[in-house]
Amino acid sequence: MPLILNPAAVKAATNMRQMVDLIDAGVREQAAGHVVVPPRMNLETSNGFFRVMPAVMRERGLMGFKIFNGSVQHGVRYLIGIYDEKGGELLALMDAAWLTGARTGATTGVATRYQARANSSSVGVIGSGLEARTNLGAVCAVRDIRRARVYSPTPANRERFAAEMAASLKIDIEAVDTAERAVRGTDIVVIGTNTTKQDNAFAYQGAWMEAGQHVNSIGSTGGKLREIDPATFVNAARIVVDSLHQVEDECGDVLETLERGLWQRGKVSELTALVTGAVPGRTSDGEITLFKSVGTGLQDVVAGFAIYEEATRLGLGQHIDDFLEHKRF
Repeated sequence: MPLILNPAAVKAATNMRQMVDLIDAGVREQAAGHVVVPPRMNLETSNGFFRVMPAVMRERGLMGFKIFNGSVQHGVRYLIGIYDEKGGELLALMDAAWLTGARTGATTGVATRYQARANSSSVGVIGSGLEARTNLGAVCAVRDIRRARVYSPTPANRERFAAEMAASLKIDIEAVDTAERAVRGTDIVVIGTNTTKQDNAFAYQGAWMEAGQHVNSIGSTGGKLREIDPATFVNAARIVVDSLHQVEDECGDVLETLERGLWQRGKVSELTALVTGAVPGRTSDGEITLFKSVGTGLQDVVAGFAIYEEATRLGLGQHIDDFLEHKRF
């Protein structure tokens, strides 16, 4: 009997620390060659896009997909389906708007676990939306964070973020009036925005980078979006991405850096190499490190299964009769 989970159930079943660990394990399984993650399909529609992101995890016995459609102007709908890979049964269908933000944050948590200095205790946040919240939560799950600063262009939004996240995470958070002020003197930077090319500005500039910082950038997942400038890639000593071909094909920040001839692939590694130790997260406390995320189907399937398990344990969601015919030949 498939389990149907609405947004409230998905949010109630989210355990960030658990999700960080499960995505870490999933990336290790991918590195071992037991995961099939084809390039995601991006189809144009009359009102935006239709994107499909599948993954099969043979060792863990899971498979599934995320589908989302819409546009920045009109909004987006997300759906995740999780299957038993061995028997083929549909286990769950769930709204994935919150979950996409949570798995993005959890993946940032994985990268931060290996790239940020062990004694990191402060975070600078640019953005005040869902991804900014989940990414900060994930960073706090892997480092002993004591204070943070946040900038968002709308004063009310940054003040609300500071108050709500301080209460949730039990840390000191200050709302500040510029992006540069938010990140100066911090150990870890989180950039989670919806900056577009039409804004004619980047949310974050590489000139603000400081020795020893670890920077996470999770926006700019489309060719027209911009979040960090080319100098950010130039100034970072080590760059980790979750999917090299996807950032080079789809990420607006990377596309602009490529166009300017500033992309240095030699210092770029994938997350699989980082978690397995094939490449170091950093070689000194003074290095500047960068994680650039665009998301993968693997992350969605792992996160979706984590939600399914937790929701089942908590008795959340609604079971329905299996509506899929098992056709035999």
